[in-house]
Amino acid sequence: MELIFLLLVFSSVSALSSTELICSHQPIVAQIGDDVILPCHLEPPVNADSWTVLWTKPGLDPKYIHVHQDGRLMFEHQNPSYYLRTRLFMDELMTGNVSMKIFGVKVSDAGEYQCVLPSVQKEASIQLVVGESVVIGSSETITVSVGDDAILPCHLEPPYDVTTRTVEWKRGTKHVHTYRSREDHLEDQDQNFKHRTSLFHHEMEKGNISLKLTDVTEEDAGKYTCFVPKLQSQVRQDYVTLNVDRHSKGDQTDGDQGNSVTGAVIGGVIGGVIGGVIGAVIGAVIGGVIGAVIGGVSGGVSGGVIGAVIGGVIGGVIGGVSGAVIGAVIGGVIGGVIGVLLWKKYGQTRACPRRIRRGRESTAGIQKRNSLRLENIEDKKTKRKKLLCEM
Repeated sequence: MELIFLLLVFSSVSALSSTELICSHQPIVAQIGDDVILPCHLEPPVNADSWTVLWTKPGLDPKYIHVHQDGRLMFEHQNPSYYLRTRLFMDELMTGNVSMKIFGVKVSDAGEYQCVLPSVQKEASIQLVVGESVVIGSSETITVSVGDDAILPCHLEPPYDVTTRTVEWKRGTKHVHTYRSREDHLEDQDQNFKHRTSLFHHEMEKGNISLKLTDVTEEDAGKYTCFVPKLQSQVRQDYVTLNVDRHSKGDQTDGDQGNSVTGAVIGGVIGGVIGGVIGAVIGAVIGGVIGAVIGGVSGGVSGGVIGAVIGGVIGGVIGGVSGAVIGAVIGGVIGGVIGVLLWKKYGQTRACPRRIRRGRESTAGIQKRNSLRLENIEDKKTKRKKLLCEM
């Protein structure tokens, strides 16, 4: 039996030695007059109902804020400034919750607190910040279009839990949205805002009291007030200005489509001109060469066709359908004209049409041709063109 008892004691001590006392690592923020909880607990949970639990504040004399011993508060050891203002959660000590609640917070309550468990030699500290949070709206105008949703930003700084507070939004004398007792109260809401307003409830514990307004109309424009009536602060309200653009989303979409069409036309014209010029040059050169070989009209036509094809392809790549059409037209016209001109300048001497077919030449014609050759033999350079064209 003695061995079993020793094992039980050893296991109990071992379990307690592995238990940690954990308090919030984040400062606890409270306003003057608030009730605040300084959270502390044992992890893993251990029954602390029969333990001595001390809450102290270093630098204070006496330093004891709350002394729990033998299942009750020991008033005789408590600092007078905290008399009847502190308590533990007695029904939760069995689950390791050793948090302390302070009622009616004062400015002098700010500072560091320590939770001490002498029986297991555990202690942890926590910071209490007491200050005046102020309501902050937006210095910048919020601009949205008709039909959009708008968020009117407003928050408390430093962050403060307003879930138990009253929050009011107004525009002039009109009630826009009211929050009270952890829920929305919209019975006094102006008809123009019915079913269109909401708060971010899950963020209110961080001081976010922004308002969301859906399906905005032109009549919604104006100056809004966010107000926390019972806030212990000199700054309990601030303002947000909403500007509503008359152009709705649909109008903007139509405008964008119009801009797209205009851009496509301009792009097509530019692409067509570029493609047409390139096609014309290429078509003209090729048309000129062909014209020099087979004749002016045929060369011009060839140049025009080639210019149209090349101009259309290049214009289409650069400027789309309209570019292809414009490129084909410009390439065809310029290619044809330049093709004829090139033929006249360079191809005429080698491609003169033969007016008399040799098979039908008469003896007189042959004699005349020979005679012309003899007469012009001394001036070959100057008469060459004329002679060959008369052949």
